[in-house]
Amino acid sequence: MNPETTLGEGERRRRRRRSSSTSSAFASPSPRASSGRRGAAPDRWAPLAWLVAAPCLLLALYLAAIHPLGAGWAVPAVLLVALLARYFWTTWPGWMLALVPLIGLAPWTGWLWLEEWDLLVLASAAGGYAAWAGPHRHTPPPVQAVWRRALRWRASAVALMVLAAAATALSVFIGVTDAGGLDLYVYQGYWESGQALRAGKPVLALLLMLPLWHRAATRAPQTLTPALGVGLCGVLLVVSLGALWERLAFTGFSNFSTDYRTTSVFWEMHVGGAALDGALALSLPFGLLALLRARGRLGFAWAMGLLLLGLYALITTFSRGLYLAAALALPLTLALWMRQQSRAQAAPAPAPGAVWPAAPAQALMPPGRSLFGLGLLVALGAAVAWQMFPNSGYRGLLAVSGAMVALMLQPVGHAGGDRRERLLGWGLGLVMAVPLVGLGALLATWVNKLAYGLYALAWLLSVVLARAAWSGRHPWRTPLGDSLRAMAWLTTVGLAGVVAWNWGGMPAVERAWLPLLVLSLAWPLSQGGSVGQVLGQLGWRPRMLAVGAMLGASAIVAALAGGSYIAERSSTVSQDLDGRFAHWSRGLAMADVAGGEWIGVGAGRYLPHFANNAPVEERIGDVRFLGGTPPRVALSAGRHTLGWGEMLRLTQRVNDAPPGLRLRVLVRNPLQLKLLGEVCERHLIYTEACRTRQAELPASEGFRWVTLELGGNGELGQRGWPKRGLALSLAVETPSTKVEIAGVSLQGSDGRELLKNGGFEDGMAHWFFSSDRHHLPWHAKSLPLHWYFEQGGIGLVLSLGLWALALGRVSWGNAAGHPLAPALAGALLGFMLVGLFDSLVDGARLAFLYGTLVCLGLGLRTPPPPAVPVPPPPEPASA
Repeated sequence: MNPETTLGEGERRRRRRRSSSTSSAFASPSPRASSGRRGAAPDRWAPLAWLVAAPCLLLALYLAAIHPLGAGWAVPAVLLVALLARYFWTTWPGWMLALVPLIGLAPWTGWLWLEEWDLLVLASAAGGYAAWAGPHRHTPPPVQAVWRRALRWRASAVALMVLAAAATALSVFIGVTDAGGLDLYVYQGYWESGQALRAGKPVLALLLMLPLWHRAATRAPQTLTPALGVGLCGVLLVVSLGALWERLAFTGFSNFSTDYRTTSVFWEMHVGGAALDGALALSLPFGLLALLRARGRLGFAWAMGLLLLGLYALITTFSRGLYLAAALALPLTLALWMRQQSRAQAAPAPAPGAVWPAAPAQALMPPGRSLFGLGLLVALGAAVAWQMFPNSGYRGLLAVSGAMVALMLQPVGHAGGDRRERLLGWGLGLVMAVPLVGLGALLATWVNKLAYGLYALAWLLSVVLARAAWSGRHPWRTPLGDSLRAMAWLTTVGLAGVVAWNWGGMPAVERAWLPLLVLSLAWPLSQGGSVGQVLGQLGWRPRMLAVGAMLGASAIVAALAGGSYIAERSSTVSQDLDGRFAHWSRGLAMADVAGGEWIGVGAGRYLPHFANNAPVEERIGDVRFLGGTPPRVALSAGRHTLGWGEMLRLTQRVNDAPPGLRLRVLVRNPLQLKLLGEVCERHLIYTEACRTRQAELPASEGFRWVTLELGGNGELGQRGWPKRGLALSLAVETPSTKVEIAGVSLQGSDGRELLKNGGFEDGMAHWFFSSDRHHLPWHAKSLPLHWYFEQGGIGLVLSLGLWALALGRVSWGNAAGHPLAPALAGALLGFMLVGLFDSLVDGARLAFLYGTLVCLGLGLRTPPPPAVPVPPPPEPASA
């Protein structure tokens, strides 16, 4: 045997082994591989996992047992979460993220520094570490090689994370000390040490979850990444549905003029803040990525609906900072995804079962000319809708949007590049459409609202004819078929004008006829020529993306032209920025005076320092449990101007408001004051219909009952679906006065008690507080300033360093090729842009979600490239 031939064959065998191992990277383990190797080394950390699982479970069960709403549901919920985390340990660390914004019940429980998400994290950690410790019915998947892991932190990133955690721990210690020492009483306000502990909980939660994410990534990377994507899309779904529910209940779907800022599921906004803005900034890029990577039609439709729902929630926040963040973060996500796709086109196909399933061929970016053509159609439709909206309203807007959707579903005409034939087909269609539109207008004058039905029939006919033309059957792919499709679509456009006339009369027609005539010229543009031919090569995916863009543009037109609140907010940008600069200057001065330049003033101490250092005329009110016999609560008013929205309210949720409401309050007030009592339809910080009474209370050293007859006929909360929430509120209307409350009773004419814990025997259980409008004293209103105030210059540098390093890795660093990288980059950029104008992480749930994305950005890795198959060796030459 020839030695050189033998050596070449051995080299080829080694190359095949390397190729095989590379192609299986991030692949789903086979059943044989999943069972592990016989004699494999045991996990050295498994025996220690029980030392974490047991305390987490016991603490979660204890908190569930003392939950104000009862242990009957809290304890089973904790056990269920622990079981899910135990048996779905590869996916639950991602899925659980969707529940974080959902479970915030402070308005019903009275918990502020303790929250339901604490139970979620503790139960998830208990189940995850129990899965780690075993025993196992099936041996877990083996540990993957280092270069095959989806999540791995470098030593420099770990060091930076440890330093940041240490800075947070020091800030918590300083905050607890500044508050007078550690106090673990569950019902604490913003002045006690519980707020310092609240600021440290997200870091502790991350420390519990990071080893579980790492274990899932090292043993089952093909499941963790999709689970994280699903969990973060779930965050978007939860907060958007909460916003939609609130809008439907209190303002209506299309009311963009009322001064109402949505809070969704975030009770943290009871004293202002931008928790909803931050959550949308974090999750919207994942909704966009889900749409771009959707594989089937059902998944695409779900992702499209999710993204449009998120865009509606974004618009209805009326947050200028969030608008800016979305305008920069979503294009960044799209650009990074396009870069991934361009690289994927030049690379071999990924291995089956990769970390995230490969996007289908139609998901690859279409040529630039196609994007230009689709963008031109969307812009044309949006311009026509904008021009018609003032007189045609939402009906005209929907009619134009529907016509554009029908146009985007049309195939290229039979004439193709022949301009004369295309214009002839358009002209024949117009000749046939004009009498049909005229007949429709005549019928609409006789039968009220018939215009909508006729428009729907024309639209449906246009879509059906488009479907027939796509089939390629005779006679639909002939000049006659093209003329019939043109007739149907132009009839749809003409009946859009009839819909506008039916709603707005002749002024609507006078404003609509020219834009609709221009719109009709889009037919020959899309049916051939340079633009039409390129559009004709597109599959259903980019066309449906254009449909979604058209619907999104319609929503923007509705918000801008259909309401005045956005315009009002835009007109006060300069004034509001001046106020923010003054507020930030005061915050910096407070930190410097308190000696916190390097290590900070302490976690959770912004409000007390602001209240103690503010000018006398700006001191704020407070709600505090005093205890004693009888147990009582002190409710004080601030020294600032006390308008309807500036008062600090003590609240409790009630289930109903029967007729003949009577409110009785056991009070003691050293100074004369005016007490306000009300039962209102309320979601969190804005009231709608109310039953209100005021009482003048002379000064008194002893407790006495005060009765306020609220009356009513049971009309509150009877609006229908979705039902509005109800809340009792008490407030002091006289500045710089205080009342002590030892008992509250709310009854209807039937004598049934509507309140829980009215005598405060259980502390502040079921009691809450809010301020509708006076929010600046409660927040630093800047994320960098918040970090500087609580953790000093050292903490600010570490926090910004973590953010910048994570953003750099997922944008152009080692993680840029990871499937989640485009959305992570958009989320981190958007969150920081919103954070320039609000302090976001003073809410623990949002801080945990943000910290999760930062940790993922620091640890995710680009999957290894797919293997290039080695060609078989040539046959040896015959002698």
